[in-house]
Amino acid sequence: MGNRLAEKLFTLLLDAVVITASFWIAFWVRYQSGLFLGTYNPDAIEGSYLIPSMILSGLWLVLFFLTGLYRDWFKESRLDEFFVVSRTVFFGVFTLFVIASSDELISFAKTGELPDLFSHNQVIIVILYGVILLIATTLNRFILHTLYTSFYKKGIGIRNLAIVGAHDSADRLIREIESHPQLGYRCIGFIDQERKEDILGYSVIGSYSDIPRLTKEKGIDGLIISHYTNSAKDILDILKYCWDEKLTIYLEPSLVDVIAGHLKTHNVCGVPLVVLLQDHMPRWEAQVKRLFDIFISATMLIVGAPVWLLVAALVKATSKGPAVYSQERIGLNGKPFIMMKFRSMTVDAETKSGPAWATTNDPRVTPFGRFMRKARLDEIPQLINVLKGEMSFVGPRPERQYFIEKLTKEIPWYIKRLKMKPGITGWAQVKHKYDETIEDVKTKVMYDLYYFENMSLLLDLKIIIQTVMVVFTGKGAK
Repeated sequence: MGNRLAEKLFTLLLDAVVITASFWIAFWVRYQSGLFLGTYNPDAIEGSYLIPSMILSGLWLVLFFLTGLYRDWFKESRLDEFFVVSRTVFFGVFTLFVIASSDELISFAKTGELPDLFSHNQVIIVILYGVILLIATTLNRFILHTLYTSFYKKGIGIRNLAIVGAHDSADRLIREIESHPQLGYRCIGFIDQERKEDILGYSVIGSYSDIPRLTKEKGIDGLIISHYTNSAKDILDILKYCWDEKLTIYLEPSLVDVIAGHLKTHNVCGVPLVVLLQDHMPRWEAQVKRLFDIFISATMLIVGAPVWLLVAALVKATSKGPAVYSQERIGLNGKPFIMMKFRSMTVDAETKSGPAWATTNDPRVTPFGRFMRKARLDEIPQLINVLKGEMSFVGPRPERQYFIEKLTKEIPWYIKRLKMKPGITGWAQVKHKYDETIEDVKTKVMYDLYYFENMSLLLDLKIIIQTVMVVFTGKGAK
């Protein structure tokens, strides 16, 4: 992990140098090379251009970060990285172009006369700067790829991988890792519960419970779970030893999962693998999401306090029992928490039946509870869970341990939901009705997996807007 962090910091440092150099090269070509008409004031370098160049370089680095140019997987393909660099530079240059030519564009909007943009010095230097920047940053990244590749071939900065599941089918994984040393991966052995024999010269170094110890002793950076080991029970047994470890966990998916398009795969040494517990939302977006959760939940609780007190009083008045119902649910990384709701069922709803999903016209639901469910008012106390950080405003619905154990036997990929903080509303909630059968749950899991693979602030906003529409139309509620 430390080696990859050093690579990212080194890449960022060289990007800063290249971006700054590009500015001054463009400045020199425009004002000193003699290729363009214009005057040059040597005093302007320190007085008017030095500070702007530093600010501009900082903004470019932020833009590079936000577009994913410091993520590990872009180091695996020069072509992919070139497209991302080009897209980022074009976006940044276009923004600068609009700013530099703002006076001319405003004039065009008022008069309708086409401005001569290229007679404007600032516009010319922006375009020149963009071309030089694209060439320089692309060459910089290509040189870094070559440099890192040479280091990896010499065994410097490589990532140690262990394969979970010592089966003969792992031959392919090992051979691919061995045949691609330039990608910076090295297999150090197998982790298996039963088999102890070597495979292609690699030994079994421990069992699932040894993962925390092996991570530290062997410097393991990632685990590859072979597809012969991806039963729900095995995955759960493996993950319970990985929650607190800084590991990238790859899973070899079945061909059906890849073809169906339910899961995004990444090529690791030529093998399509799923990153099982990958954080898909950039850290800055996750922080904004948390601030949004705190602001919205606090505002709704305070502003709507008279209404929530009235709802609580009506719950008490229309049926026996407490107004707020508390129940243990499983949250982020499998950690339990107490979730709160306005009680919509009778107090003895599961006394005889045990844990069970709600059904259409469920007799356990009170008349006022049915109204609350349709208007989603029963979820309001969960805003307290959001404030405490146990839930988010948007995310998959939290489930009970009983149902998680049951569902993971039916739906192996259900476990991926535990990598997301549960939410009051979510993509599955606005796209599907309440769970009544295992088929409903399977459908919702597909929606949750879509959200997991595509989570972003923009998608959260879309879900919130659709949730408001569901509340007013009653769609999806019973």
